[in-house]
Amino acid sequence: MNRVVLVACVAALASACGGSGEAGGSGSSSAAGMGGGAASSSASSSGAGIGGHFTGSGGGSVMTPVRAIPNLASITFYERTGGNAPIPYEFTVNGPELTVRAPDPLTPQTANIVGAATEYYDVYYSNVDGTFNLDGSYLTISGSFLYALPAGGGLNLAEISLNYTGKPAEFGNYVASYVALGDNKYEPAVPNCIDGDLMTHTTMGNTVGAAPDQRLRLTLGFQSSSGVPK
Repeated sequence: MNRVVLVACVAALASACGGSGEAGGSGSSSAAGMGGGAASSSASSSGAGIGGHFTGSGGGSVMTPVRAIPNLASITFYERTGGNAPIPYEFTVNGPELTVRAPDPLTPQTANIVGAATEYYDVYYSNVDGTFNLDGSYLTISGSFLYALPAGGGLNLAEISLNYTGKPAEFGNYVASYVALGDNKYEPAVPNCIDGDLMTHTTMGNTVGAAPDQRLRLTLGFQSSSGVPK
């Protein structure tokens, strides 16, 4: 599992993966695929999974469950599958989507977000490693996508937004951990889901040949719940 200190690297990574993908996404000069992201010419041709994290935990002495943040009204996941902008998927704080981890394998009926064909995603409160925790201080989006190259990689997340009553929304401030899989993943684009720009996104790959319980994944921390990265 690779470690990168986000504070030192996010600027360089964001510059390196500036804008490509399908209609304004992030990654490479390759043609965009069905999942909404571009497959990078530098992406691994291996089907092996890659996991990583930028930090091990939040920096605050006391962490707060996301769903217990004062005045939090809803949470929006901005997912990009084609088009001119990401699609917002908004869920209530204590609704059935975020408070349950859907069983594997994900289907159109059990997924919280359905992107392109075979692109199914689950969203939930979690621990730093993406394991479900109803009172977790992190938010996770994980899922499956069954198209390899030459299709673009799946899990194209632009941002996750905490939507408040009476004050501006809050985007994630660091990627706590992630899993990228397949031959069309593009790991340098991972920081795009915390850059505050809805026109950039991640490209986490595919789950072709993966075990039924193996998912693409992004787990984000927030200033209001997990603090700043150590």
